[in-house]
Amino acid sequence: MSRKLLFAFLWILLFGISTPVHAQENSKTIVLNKENNKINFGNSSFYLKNRFGRFFPMSAQLNLRGTFYEQVTLLRRDYSRERIRNDTENFNEVHKEPIRLTFAGDTMMDWSVKETVQQKGPDYPFIHIRDELVSSDLSILNLETSVTTGGTKQGKQYTFRSNPSALPGLKNAGFQLVSLANNHSLDFGQTGFTDTLASIKQVQLDYVGGGLTKEEAYSAKTFTLKGRTVKILAFSRVLPDYSWVATETKPGLANGYDLSLIESTIKKEKPTADYLFVFIHWGVETKRSPEPFQREWARKMIDSGADGVIGSHPHVLQGFEYYKGKPIAYSLGNFLFPNYIKGNAAQTGILHVDIDNEEMKMSFVPFRISHDQIVNQSDQEKRAVWKELQGLSYGGLTIENGDMSEKTTVAKTNP
Repeated sequence: MSRKLLFAFLWILLFGISTPVHAQENSKTIVLNKENNKINFGNSSFYLKNRFGRFFPMSAQLNLRGTFYEQVTLLRRDYSRERIRNDTENFNEVHKEPIRLTFAGDTMMDWSVKETVQQKGPDYPFIHIRDELVSSDLSILNLETSVTTGGTKQGKQYTFRSNPSALPGLKNAGFQLVSLANNHSLDFGQTGFTDTLASIKQVQLDYVGGGLTKEEAYSAKTFTLKGRTVKILAFSRVLPDYSWVATETKPGLANGYDLSLIESTIKKEKPTADYLFVFIHWGVETKRSPEPFQREWARKMIDSGADGVIGSHPHVLQGFEYYKGKPIAYSLGNFLFPNYIKGNAAQTGILHVDIDNEEMKMSFVPFRISHDQIVNQSDQEKRAVWKELQGLSYGGLTIENGDMSEKTTVAKTNP
């Protein structure tokens, strides 16, 4: 190494440099000082610690036979690349966009709904809720029916069989995922169930809570939303008999009667998810409040790693709750059912869960089922629904224009 070049490096180490290099380079500077630098003359590698105290890798191996200006140019290039990478990482961490998940209740297209869809098309039942789903990143409902033109009717009081031609209405309305974990998915036996899976895939919807194998039935459905991983699990605690449960050799549903199984499934899935929600079919039909065990189970699911618990099956709306800041909806009631339903059974709505800066907030938009269609309600009718639901909810939860807030701590939650 020449004396001039050695003197130049020592000057940089001691006093720093701010020298423009080449006309096409920008005027940003590289500052080197004796405390923040390390030069390895043995292998001609140069490592620079930047002004924030972090070493960054140098892709350029300094060639001491090159000119002083060439080597400074290489340093500047690597410094710029590292700074851009760091700025990008920091931006992604700080500026995460909000995520909106949307849940809806029990949906079937048999009986009068089947006739209406045949006459007016698959989109007719959902015309009025499309605008409400536009803002959602993922929309989910409980598909409470077998979807097939065949199969064998099972020996149970109520059996639902919807035509595959009705499924595009769900897709066109804005839904992406359906839960099969309920007491009607196998109403027409194994053949009807496998037809259901094929029909759902045919219209490019996803399903969860059931499958051709045990592994598929208990696996979460995974979505990447705005750079974050969201998983949905589904279970049914309402089944005609154990033959409906998926096994290693038989299609079926995810068993929701075993809390330890639910907890272990959550713990298995959560490590690879930013957020995980459980959609569970449970409770007592037509009852406006959950059973005591449901509140206990919901909390245990959240303690196991779930970020929210959404319920269905009672065919009426029930109250809401936050536990450790995580949302719980005990029953979303019916979403689309035939025209025989009246009163509370015809009251429906859409639940939004908004995730913003790790905070979760629920909001509920009331609708009503009328003549095989989900229809809007007046502002006065909505206010009455919100007031009723607030009275059914827990933990000092308040509902204002559909937005749900918790005004007491978890420790003060109602028993």
